Amino acid sequence: MGISRDIFYAISIISIIVLSVLNTTSIYGYAIQRYKLNEYTGLSTEILMDNYKRVIYYVQNPFIKELKFNSIPMSEFGRIHFFEVKRIFIALYVFSIIFIGVIIFKVLANKSNDLKKRLIANFNSGVNMMAVIFIFVGAISAKDFSKAFIYFHKIFFRNNYWIFDPRTDPIINALPEEFFMLELMSIIILLIVVTVVIKLLYIRNKLGSKS
Repeated sequence: MGISRDIFYAISIISIIVLSVLNTTSIYGYAIQRYKLNEYTGLSTEILMDNYKRVIYYVQNPFIKELKFNSIPMSEFGRIHFFEVKRIFIALYVFSIIFIGVIIFKVLANKSNDLKKRLIANFNSGVNMMAVIFIFVGAISAKDFSKAFIYFHKIFFRNNYWIFDPRTDPIINALPEEFFMLELMSIIILLIVVTVVIKLLYIRNKLGSKS
């Protein structure tokens, strides 16, 4: 039960952070300037940003049935891959919503003075497991991000549709590997911040219970 709870907390925290980074469009704005995506794609900053927003709206909204880009075509394989990405992000939302619902239910149903301490202890166990996962991911990515990027796709996708041909799916030029490296770095930084905050709260509770 304890391990299952820790896994649930870890996945839920990761889900919320990943979704937060996905919706931080300024990261993509920085990537456009940093990697000169205007020159690489021949598209304006406005069109590039518009297409990125179309992607994030599509993968997060179960009611949007079709992804359409601004000024660039997309192959059938590309459509399939983005649909598979959409299923992953919808799953992250489901985890996040269930997690928030569980926390709210615990707060409303349990009037115990120890509830806050128990929740922080649960969060602490969750971030311990989360830290193990991301130390491993971070170490592999730091050594060879390209190889880690490939492994990620092989784990989560059962086909090679993610290997876009720029001639049929020019969106790949607007979403280079370096951009996903920035996304991963942002996720890891947020995870570190969340972990430090939870650890400090946990230590304070421990010290408070001893006094």
